[in-house]
Amino acid sequence: MDDLVFYILLALIGGLVLLNLFATYVVFSSYFQARRRRLYQTLFIWLVPFLGAGLAIYLNWEERFHRRRARQVGNDSHITNGQAIGHAIASNHRGGR
Repeated sequence: MDDLVFYILLALIGGLVLLNLFATYVVFSSYFQARRRRLYQTLFIWLVPFLGAGLAIYLNWEERFHRRRARQVGNDSHITNGQAIGHAIASNHRGGR
C-alpha cells in the first residue's frame, strides 16, 4: 500500500514537471514578448507550479491567437477584413496608392 501511494505521488510530481516544462516552452516560443516578461512568467511557472503553468499557457496562446487573426487581415492590428477594405477604398478615392 505504501508503494502505491509513493507511485501515485511520483506520477503527480512527474506530471506537474511535464506541465511546467510545456508552459516554459510556450513562453519561450512566443517571440512577441520582451525578454523581461518571459523571465517573470518563467519564474511564476516554477514558483507557483500548477496555477502558474496554466495561466502562462492561457495568456500566451490567447496572445498568439490574436496575432494570427490580425495577420489574416494583412497587418498587425486588430481590424476586420471589412474595415481593411473600407480603408483601402477610401485611400483610393483620396488619390492614395
